[in-house]
Amino acid sequence: MATPDVAAAAISYLFVPASKPERYEKALASEADAVIIDLEDAVALADKDSALEALLAAFGAGLSRPALVRINAADSPWFERDLAALSALPPTAAASLAGIVVPKAERTADLERAVATLRAAGAGLEVVALIESAPGVAAARELAATPGLTRFAVGAADLSFDLDCEIGSATVDWVYAQLVVESRLAGLAAPVASPPFEIRDLGLVEREAARLRGLGATAQLSIHPAQLPAIHTGFLPSAEAIAWARRVEAAASSGDGAAQVDGQMIDKPVHERAGRILAQARP
Repeated sequence: MATPDVAAAAISYLFVPASKPERYEKALASEADAVIIDLEDAVALADKDSALEALLAAFGAGLSRPALVRINAADSPWFERDLAALSALPPTAAASLAGIVVPKAERTADLERAVATLRAAGAGLEVVALIESAPGVAAARELAATPGLTRFAVGAADLSFDLDCEIGSATVDWVYAQLVVESRLAGLAAPVASPPFEIRDLGLVEREAARLRGLGATAQLSIHPAQLPAIHTGFLPSAEAIAWARRVEAAASSGDGAAQVDGQMIDKPVHERAGRILAQARP
């Protein structure tokens, strides 16, 4: 099974509340690889209807670039409403839709329903399943097999509450490991990590991003544009890693079967790792 092209996938996903339409274009003009207009947690119950109206109006006018939409959860009164609204988008408005994020993903039937909605809106759109509960973790293999799903994401705040553990616990790291394996088996892009809540200590954001990348996640959600440079630095290969990969590539292309770099023999796995690092590096 081929590994998904992570270099072409988004590394940062920035949330913006659907109830704040004046912020849509600010988010889209940020460094975020992808923007998620949020109809769920970021919107107060009293604002659910007006938030959807604002979203549809912005899509009708046309966004500067397509955005994803986090719809409301399947067990909410607004799930079917959100899907119906997105499936009914006219072609000009559908051009502003990049995909959907399905929160609290637990059942394949709900995910299949969301995928069917996107097929009505247009082909080739992203579908992200947000794992936020023990049932979601338990159903990961079945969810991963849903045709049309592109990747998982982790909502560590809700997940850690459901599991009665700390966000930074080994239990939550174990969930990341599970999703990394299931994504690999299903041919999905690797998981998207839960957003950092720190917006001042960006060094902490960067270190945590690098740690999550080490676990196998290849992207991260974000709640503030200030977090984006730190997320990118943490998830992208370091300058040292890129330099090492280039030395490996040069040694491997020399034709010397016993080539070494930094005292390490250049065998097939080392060469492949170097190639992956260079593929994931941005210009």
